[in-house]
Amino acid sequence: MRAGNQLWVAAAANLGIGLCAIVPALCIRWIFRDYLPMDCAPHASVHTADCDRETYEDGPLYMFGAALSGLFVLGIAVVVDILMPLQERWRIDIWLPMALLVPVPFFAGQALGRF
Repeated sequence: MRAGNQLWVAAAANLGIGLCAIVPALCIRWIFRDYLPMDCAPHASVHTADCDRETYEDGPLYMFGAALSGLFVLGIAVVVDILMPLQERWRIDIWLPMALLVPVPFFAGQALGRF
């Protein structure tokens, strides 16, 4: 495969991985935006009106989702950006920098207000 073709294929492959990376990114965003800043003490003697106990119930689900889907996306990225080019004797110096395109679909969705 020529270097020019590898550039487009590597970019498309990493953007495809980025589509899969939307799931762990959304889970991580929820954890940092909604779960962590809660002002609730589990054993507080005074119940505050701003305390939403339902987020405590959703927390482990989002953490598990972030971990499992994040490991899946990381595995895909290692296979596509490192193992495949080495096996096929493609230039890894083209494939590895294209891994920077993985978060682009998530940030594009954020910018467009879709997520």
